[in-house]
Amino acid sequence: MADSRFETVLRCVAGRGGGDAELCVTRTRDRRYEAREGRLDGIALADTVSLGLRVFRDGRMGFSYGFRGDAPDLARMVEEALFCADASDPDSAYGLPDAAGPATELPLYDPSVETVPEEEKGEFARSLEAGALARDPRVKRVRTAALRETVFTVSLSHSRGFSATRRESLCSAHVETVAEENGDAQTGYGFGVARSLRGLNADAIAEEGANRAVRMLGAVRPKTGEYKGVLENGAAAELLEVLIPSFLSSQVAKGKSMFAGKVGRKVASEAVTIEDDPLDPGGSGAEPFDAEGTPTRRRELIAGGELRGFLADAFWGRKIGTGSTGACRRPGPKQPPTVGISNLRIAPGKHSPAALIETAGDGILLTEFLGIHTADPVSGDFSVGASGIRIAGGALAEPLYGFAVSGNILGLLEKVEAAGSDFRWFGNVGVPSLIVSAISVGGD
Repeated sequence: MADSRFETVLRCVAGRGGGDAELCVTRTRDRRYEAREGRLDGIALADTVSLGLRVFRDGRMGFSYGFRGDAPDLARMVEEALFCADASDPDSAYGLPDAAGPATELPLYDPSVETVPEEEKGEFARSLEAGALARDPRVKRVRTAALRETVFTVSLSHSRGFSATRRESLCSAHVETVAEENGDAQTGYGFGVARSLRGLNADAIAEEGANRAVRMLGAVRPKTGEYKGVLENGAAAELLEVLIPSFLSSQVAKGKSMFAGKVGRKVASEAVTIEDDPLDPGGSGAEPFDAEGTPTRRRELIAGGELRGFLADAFWGRKIGTGSTGACRRPGPKQPPTVGISNLRIAPGKHSPAALIETAGDGILLTEFLGIHTADPVSGDFSVGASGIRIAGGALAEPLYGFAVSGNILGLLEKVEAAGSDFRWFGNVGVPSLIVSAISVGGD
């Protein structure tokens, strides 16, 4: 059944010359708990409603937004959206999406998220700080220990008879630590994401944060050269994020994609399979229907190293001739929906991280890129700082810092020899560790 606010929108649009309309209403309940020096240092509470309206007529599109949703606010939104549409250039690709069947039901909401006592949430945040400090005497302080709990309700309706609501919950926690020894100080980060507090493990998050700081104490600079490399899953996630624009049909059509004109061609090693999977509830971008009501589906983008295609919403799908792939997203309440990823991931392999390190023999475990987002979005060339751990004789040796790595994103994908079994979601980007045959390092 359509939202009563949408019925108001339809009447307003009809009274101002007609056209198609799409209304998205998002309710967000957000809670954040932060601990510091053994006590609950702060609680932030926010309950918001945001509305996004698109109207289409005469091959034009207009967008407006609001935060109240009463009749006067809706009337204003319609007037502004129609003004924008009438003032814009026409394009035959504008319009609501074509019908595409039913959406898949996904377990995105855990009712327990709203029944956990406030005291328990505060204690969870405190336990993150206490747990990290207790792991190792070299962990001297905790910069941040926080828990965040969010519940979304999204209702979407448009003129072609679509009306649906989805509800989702998300809990995330993180701890940032500082370890010190012999005048050296290093930071570490641990995190966890689940659909409710019950799915988070404070001990595991605290341990990760402490261990990642301690393992980098006493870091030295490596020698300049070319090394066999293992990209820890966190570093591999940073690399995958650089590729996101290149998978979007909007960038392909504008000639700003590394993959433009390469469908059906080999763009990575056979060990690399990349897909966008909105149906995996483990990733924070999971959703049964996209931002314009098209049912979502898993889409292979690279399979066995071969480029299979791109992501598209209704507009860009018409532009490049593929139709929508159910990849329309809303970047924020004040921006119109556009093509984007849901859950982008590299498929895992069968090798444990220890096996990848053993296979590397002598090389470097890259734990973090520093500024990989500055890579050229079209050519893929990069030269950035990094940190890691030396691999000697198939085992981890001393930590490394103060060096640079350079090369080309696509060139690095072609050098992937195997993917690890340690797949992990970093928000809506998921990756395992990867072993590459060579990576250029600039050090001493």
